[in-house]
Amino acid sequence: MYLNERLQLHEHMNKEDALNSIIELENFYTGLKSKLRGSPSEMVDKAWHAHILNTPMYFRFSETMFGKYLHHLPFWSGNREQAAELVDDIPMFEKLKALGIENMNETVWTYRSEKKMANDLQSERIE
Repeated sequence: MYLNERLQLHEHMNKEDALNSIIELENFYTGLKSKLRGSPSEMVDKAWHAHILNTPMYFRFSETMFGKYLHHLPFWSGNREQAAELVDDIPMFEKLKALGIENMNETVWTYRSEKKMANDLQSERIE
């Protein structure tokens, strides 16, 4: 309930998008537990951030699910080499499908906000 409420109030998602983002966050965690490496989608990342903000809940979850604290490594230009080691060109959505996760919400994995698209274009120009 916490994640759903947070996504609706702070990320301005409707109930359906919030719920779908949480479900896909669970799929993302399943992939990480299965040793897949890759980035979450924009919507999944927002759900992950919301989860992290409730530190006691997230700490307990990490310890239970992964046996250790699951760190979130954000992308910024200073960590390109480290980020490149963790991610290849295959989208996480495709990796999760190959893992056998069914009925994923492709919209949650492919949606990009106008702000994100503008930031991506700016990053491409800098490179």
